[in-house]
Amino acid sequence: MTAVRVFLALLILVAGSTGARAQGLVFATSDPTISIHSNFAGETITLFGNIEPSLDGTPPQGTFDVIFIIRGPVEERVVRRKSRQFGIMLNADYAMFSGLPSFYRVLSSRPLEDILDPEVIAQRSLTVEAQIASALQETTGNVALFENELVRLMGNANLFRTDGRGVSFLSPTFFSTRVVLPANVPNGIFLAQALVVQNGEVVAERAQRFFVQKSGFERFVGDTATNQPLLYGLATVVLALVTGWLGGVLFRR
Repeated sequence: MTAVRVFLALLILVAGSTGARAQGLVFATSDPTISIHSNFAGETITLFGNIEPSLDGTPPQGTFDVIFIIRGPVEERVVRRKSRQFGIMLNADYAMFSGLPSFYRVLSSRPLEDILDPEVIAQRSLTVEAQIASALQETTGNVALFENELVRLMGNANLFRTDGRGVSFLSPTFFSTRVVLPANVPNGIFLAQALVVQNGEVVAERAQRFFVQKSGFERFVGDTATNQPLLYGLATVVLALVTGWLGGVLFRR
């Protein structure tokens, strides 16, 4: 019995040594908080990190790849298709997507298909198409048509994008990437996730949050409209009346 136990222990040790070794990982963002003002035209932030020794203190060995996934706050979107009815263009079929990231970026040191097996990519839903497919709730038309249209719309708005050469290694273990946030970037909590891949296996991963929020007078107006809708509505009506009265006085002169 003792010999059997020793043999099993050696077998487990050999099997563990042939697999990918779990690596340590640290990474951070250059701007934990992005402030949006009235003249906000977009922002570029830098994500950077380093592959650390494994839990047993073994330094990183071999070559690595890194994948960054950046997700914005989730939202609900409805895509509609117009058709001519009785000579008038009206809404016809539609598709509703719920839990869809309002912003989605995938940046990697090499194209995804060169780093991970297709099964792993599908399991982790890394592609833009997978994110949209998983968010589909209901539709009255062709599913592929609406999904492809949403991919096009989000891509044109610079909210969804994949860059297979977006991560650079400045040393064998130190890496960085730059993420462009467009002017129409949504407010809220963003999640940046880093995956370290070696020989087709994810050997380390870590997540980091950063915030995009309005500041100054724009934030005051937005908070008032959300939290005090009656006060905001009254102030809007009063402002419209005063503006109309001033316009009348100026034009009479």
